[in-house]
Amino acid sequence: MSRRNSLVLIAALTLAGAAALGISQEVVRPPLPGGALASRMDWALKEASSRGFEKGFWIGYSIRRLMGERSSIGSFDHRTRSEATLEEVLSGQRPEYPTLSREESTRQRAKRVLDDLEKEGQPEKKIWKDVAILARYGKVSKVAPERVDMSNLNLHFDLKGLPLIWLGEADDEESLAWLKTTYRETKLEEVKENILAAVGIHQNPALVVPILASVLESRESDELRKNAAFWMGQQNDRKAYEILMQTAKNDRSPEVKEGAVFAISQIELEESVDGLIGLARTADDEEIRKKAVFWLGQKASNKATAALKSMAYEGGDTKIQEQAVFALSQLPGNEGVEALIKVVKTHPSAEVRKKAIFWLGETGDPRALEVLIEIIKGK
Repeated sequence: MSRRNSLVLIAALTLAGAAALGISQEVVRPPLPGGALASRMDWALKEASSRGFEKGFWIGYSIRRLMGERSSIGSFDHRTRSEATLEEVLSGQRPEYPTLSREESTRQRAKRVLDDLEKEGQPEKKIWKDVAILARYGKVSKVAPERVDMSNLNLHFDLKGLPLIWLGEADDEESLAWLKTTYRETKLEEVKENILAAVGIHQNPALVVPILASVLESRESDELRKNAAFWMGQQNDRKAYEILMQTAKNDRSPEVKEGAVFAISQIELEESVDGLIGLARTADDEEIRKKAVFWLGQKASNKATAALKSMAYEGGDTKIQEQAVFALSQLPGNEGVEALIKVVKTHPSAEVRKKAIFWLGETGDPRALEVLIEIIKGK
C-alpha cells in the first residue's frame, strides 16, 4: 500500500471514529440553495404537501446574532446533553465522544464552574452565533404555523420526531418580513407572543422598532402590547426610547405603562436614566412614579444615585419617598448606604426613617451595622 493510500485510510478511520453516530431525524432541503426566504417558504409548504406530512412538520431557517459567548437563546437542560444539537441534526451525524470516568467528568464540570466564576462581573465577549427560527405546522392545509420557536444551533431542540424542512440562512430584512406576515395571519395569542420575541432578537432597530411599535399602538391584548414594549427596550435605540416614554405617560393600560417603564430601564442609553428620573418626578400615575423610582435603583449611574437621594426628601409624597429609600438600598455595590444613613438620621418623617432603618439592615454593609448598633443603644 502506498504512503498516500495509507494516509487516506488512517484519515477515514479517524473520521469514522469521531463521527460514527448517525441521526435518524428526517431533514429536507431545497434542491437549490439561496433565493428569497418568501420563495423558499412557499416551496417548503408545497414540498410538505407533496410528501404527505399530514402529522405535522417544521420549517426552519437561521439568522446571525451578536451575543455573549456564554449566552444562549433556547432551552439548555443538562438532561439533554446526550441529545443531538440542531447543528448535528442538520449535518446528520454527531461526534462519538469517549466515555469519561466519573472522576474526569467531575473534573471537567468543576473547571467549567471555575471558569464561569473567574469571568463573573467581567464584560462578556460578544461573538456571532446562529439562531434558528422554527415554525411548526400541524397540517399542510393551514396557512399559519401552530407554533414558533427559537434556538441556537449549538443547543438541542425537540422536534417531536416530525420532519424538518431546513431553508438555510436568511438576512434580517427577509426574516422580519416573514415574521410580520405570519403575525398578521395567526390568531393564536401564544404564537403571536413568540413571534414578537423572534422579532425582538433581530438587531436592526430601523427594521425592528416599526414592527413592534405597530403592535404597541394597536388594539391587540394588553399582554401582547406589553411584550412589544419589552422587546423594544432591547433595541438600545433612541426612537424606541421616545415611543416607550410616550407609552409610559399616555397608554390606556396601566399594565402596558408599567411594562414600558421597565423597558426604558433596559435601554443602555444615557437618555433612559433621564427618562426614568422625569417619570419618577412628574408622571400623573403614582404607580408609574413608584416603578420609575424602583428601576432607577437598578441603574449603576451617578445620575440615578443623585436623583434617588433627592427624591427621598422632596415632594412631600411619603410613598414615593419610601420607594426612593428602597431603591437606594438596591443600588449596585451598596452605593446607597451613605444616603440611607443620612435618611435614618435626618429625615423629618418617622415612617420614612423606619423604612430606611429596615432597608439599611438588609444591605449587610458594615457601615449599616454601626448605625444600627447606635440606634439600639439610643445614641
